[in-house]
Amino acid sequence: LYACDGETPESCVRKSSVVVTGVPTKAYRLPSEWIQPNTTVVNVASFKNVSEDEILQIPGVTYIPMVGKVTVAMLERNLMRLFYNFHHPERQLEESKKRESDAALRPSPWYGNALQVYTAIAATAILAMSLARRK
Repeated sequence: LYACDGETPESCVRKSSVVVTGVPTKAYRLPSEWIQPNTTVVNVASFKNVSEDEILQIPGVTYIPMVGKVTVAMLERNLMRLFYNFHHPERQLEESKKRESDAALRPSPWYGNALQVYTAIAATAILAMSLARRK
């Protein structure tokens, strides 16, 4: 996955190995020259958003020309679930409170921090080597 912040649609499509189109108009066409070899292109719109003949000439392209209404409904349901689970303000507040309560219940580790663990391991190794030399 790539973040496409501040990029053009063309640069994002050129980076992608999976392209999902869903523009609900006959007038829109995704330029086939943007699609790279070995890309999977899925059309979830009721109109063809790509030229099928052109993209099938690109090596390794897998094209799914259309999906059914149930698939679109499941995509919408999953989108709503993703929003609720990760971006809904009430859910974020719940997660924040849960993290705070978990942190309060979690005992502090016996070692304090990673530097203390490293120091203990190094001191043990030095002690073991010095004892081995005495024998």
